[in-house]
Formats: sequence, C-alpha cells, structure tokens
Amino acid sequence: MADRNDAQPEEEAQAERAPVAANVPAPSSTTESGFPYGLDIPKGAAVAEAEHTLDLHAFDHIALRVASIQRAESFYHDLFEMDVVARARRAGDDWEIMPVDFDWTEGLNTGYYPELVVLRNGPITLLLLNAGHGAIMIEPRLAHVGLRVSSESLGFLRGTVLIRSYPVIQDDLHAFRFRDPYGITWHLTDTASH
Repeated sequence: MADRNDAQPEEEAQAERAPVAANVPAPSSTTESGFPYGLDIPKGAAVAEAEHTLDLHAFDHIALRVASIQRAESFYHDLFEMDVVARARRAGDDWEIMPVDFDWTEGLNTGYYPELVVLRNGPITLLLLNAGHGAIMIEPRLAHVGLRVSSESLGFLRGTVLIRSYPVIQDDLHAFRFRDPYGITWHLTDTASH
C-alpha cells in the first residue's frame, strides 16, 4: 500500500506546509517606520516600482453591508465615536435624506426606514448599507472602498479598467465604480466632484 503522502498531489502538500492564517499574530504594534508586525522595512527603492504615478488623494469612504442597520449604526457610533452624519433611503433613482429626528421604532412600524447610514470621525467616513434582517450574506460584507483621486488619475484608471475588461458598475464624468478580479468594488471619485 502506498504511503498517503506519496499519493498526495504537490499542491496539497504545499498547502499543508503553508502557514495557517490563524497563527499569524495581530499587528499589535508598529515600528518607527509605521509598518505593522514589527517589520523594519528599509527606506529607498521599492521591491516592485509602479509603472505610473497616480495622484491618489485619500480613502473617501468604506461601505459595509449590514443585516441590522440600527444596531450597526449604534455599534460604530459608540465604538469609533463616529458622528451620525445622515440617514437616507431610496426615492426612485435618487436618495432622500431622512429627518434628523428620525425615530427607529416609528420607522419600523411605518416602513419609513433608512437604507443607508453615513458615519464620520475626522477623515474616515463609513457607509452602512442595509441588507435587511433576514438577509443571507452571499455578497461580501465589504460593499466597496471609495478613493478620491485627481481627474487625470480617474481617467487613467478608467482606461485601465476598460482595457482589462473588469465589470463596470458606474461610469460618470466624475465617478467610476468597478469590481476587481478579487471581488472588491472600487468607487473612484475625482476631486472636481467634492
């Protein structure tokens, strides 16, 4: 009888030798250079330099799908001390900002309920998208990552995405959304839209 390891394909053997993600320690501290896991990465040339220099200004927002938008709003409001900037719901093709004095209990009873909550603390904006209490999360909870870029970089990235045939979700003058090969949706806006 052949040994189990002899009959095992090379990919499986490599997978068994690969480090397990659960054994990787959390990045508890950073070095003086600001890198996690205590990495002391030398300054200077990059391991692989980018062919082009894009003008990326900032992370604009992170959008998360949540099963309970009320509980998620409360959680992120308390945990990260984020201001609740707006609650909104769809009104046809547009978004309707809900009143500041919106009441969650009354909203549940009347069906007038937010589909989107915007929270902010300093430069960080978090969008909560209501998937609904009974939602089975087939799509990733990370709905999309928003980047603010220069107009030139938006045009360059739009061209790159179209040439590579990534799925395009939105293509407007100042905004472009696409899904990368890893399932992440990127929402790019240029500085002219802010």
